[in-house]
Amino acid sequence: MKPNSSPTRYVLLLAGALLLGGCAAVNDLTMRAQASSAPALAVIGERVLSGEMLIYTDRSGKLQLRSEGEPALSCMGALRYTATASGTVTLSCSDGTQAQLRFTALGETSGYGSTPVGPISFTYGLEPEPARAWLTPPPGKRLVVSGDSLRIE
Repeated sequence: MKPNSSPTRYVLLLAGALLLGGCAAVNDLTMRAQASSAPALAVIGERVLSGEMLIYTDRSGKLQLRSEGEPALSCMGALRYTATASGTVTLSCSDGTQAQLRFTALGETSGYGSTPVGPISFTYGLEPEPARAWLTPPPGKRLVVSGDSLRIE
């Protein structure tokens, strides 16, 4: 047997790898536990989507959206701050739509954003009535508050 190939060394290497993997899992759970959650609304094309924005302590986050109508449309986005009160969201939707959105924070867990040009806008941390001011309806249409949601007319 070689001096450096003892079973103890392999056990220690395996234990170290498991410990590092465990640390990553604990870090992920801690980030999720410390995340701030806020309701999100978006207008994409001629559809209103609702969902959730998670904002992590490291100034990153996730945007999850889903439409109510048929066929269903779902979108996921990765958020990152690029300045004190603004940043970007990279959005990908189930219909193939992809967009880079800029957002502005109104508070720690609220804000709005849109594409520089085009039919995508979103808010987070705002109820439907105030969110209407930051969302862009399709040309010739308007956003109407209906209970605790929005619809396009």
